[in-house]
Amino acid sequence: MTSLSKLFLGVETGLTGLLALGAGLLTVSEAVIRYLSPASLPDWSAEVTVYLIGWAVMLSASRLIRDRMHVSVDMVIEHLSPRALRGAEIFTCVFGILVSAGIVYAGLKMVDFALMFGERSDSSIRFPMWGYYAAIPVGFGLCAAQYAIQLVSLLRPRGTSC
Repeated sequence: MTSLSKLFLGVETGLTGLLALGAGLLTVSEAVIRYLSPASLPDWSAEVTVYLIGWAVMLSASRLIRDRMHVSVDMVIEHLSPRALRGAEIFTCVFGILVSAGIVYAGLKMVDFALMFGERSDSSIRFPMWGYYAAIPVGFGLCAAQYAIQLVSLLRPRGTSC
């Protein structure tokens, strides 16, 4: 793993961890406030928790691809010859890039739509929804990049696995 890859992994892991920690702390504080002083409970805490978790999930998706933790049919793959396995891995990467690119495009259309109409949340913070929707093109953009990196690795003479 190159130093740039390690840096990227560290930033991705740290950011995902901070978002999840923030969501956890917000959830716990909401439970405490609900028990001690229900009238003081803010109307936005559950909403912000969803935003934080949504971003954390989308940022961590490319790591699942990088670490080969995505959904695959191992039962079929295990019985393929090395050449057929390499072909299946190349197909998986190309298909992953295409699907991810399609979702990035649709996500960008969602963000554009939310920006065009000034869509905001219903809570008192009136959060601009494009900020939440942007997690989709960012997350799937990272997934497409990860598939592309793996595809390049496979197409090199000493390509390993996808």
